[in-house]
Amino acid sequence: MYEMKRACVYTRVSTDAQGEDGKVSLPEQERMAKACIESKGWLYVKTYEDNGFTGRNTNRPGLQEMLADVRSGEIDVIVIFKLDRLSRKQRDTLAIIEDDLLRNNVDLVSLNETLDTTTPWGRAMIGILSSFNQLESENIALRTTVGRYATARNGGYAGGKPPLGYRPVNGTLEIVPEEAEIVRKVFALRKEGKTLQGIADELNKAGYRSKSGKEFKHSAVQAILSNESTYRGNYKYGKEASENSHEAILKGE
Repeated sequence: MYEMKRACVYTRVSTDAQGEDGKVSLPEQERMAKACIESKGWLYVKTYEDNGFTGRNTNRPGLQEMLADVRSGEIDVIVIFKLDRLSRKQRDTLAIIEDDLLRNNVDLVSLNETLDTTTPWGRAMIGILSSFNQLESENIALRTTVGRYATARNGGYAGGKPPLGYRPVNGTLEIVPEEAEIVRKVFALRKEGKTLQGIADELNKAGYRSKSGKEFKHSAVQAILSNESTYRGNYKYGKEASENSHEAILKGE
């Protein structure tokens, strides 16, 4: 026996003024979506509305109520005027479609983009959009990595958590005097032949603490010793290295 699909409408505008400047108002969005539902022979069940909410944030009452109903199995199809009604961010739009709708066997129809996931072509389009989104994410990561290598090549600080004794300031490493004192003490004790745990015990006994305010362990001491090149003013990021890129904590020790 044929079961009629239960269809809902989702509408959103950012401000109450929308609809007066050429943009599509909430009532008009709803009217067109209902007309689509009627033409498809689906059962209209509800309209979810977000009036005056930005599309750059998915924490909207109407949207969240609709997604809750999606997860509880009360909806089969969602009809919207345009994809950006779900979100202005493509990544968020795809997350809603893939993680909430398709995972719960709920289809989406977007009138402006003529997207209809009840059809094979519509489902294929979601795959294409997802691929483009993944490609953009990878390009952003690549540009970030290339930028960091270039920064390191030019003697700058490429990012990441700086070792004890330094803080990042304007693209370089700046000495933190009270932490630098600990670094010098660690290397001095190591030169005396102290073990990692022995050095940690000495530091804790003297009242020194780590960046997070905790007592030193042998692993923290090892981390300090492994950054000797950095403490001598040199910096390395991946295969890129630069000498005298910042002020050294260890000078001739």
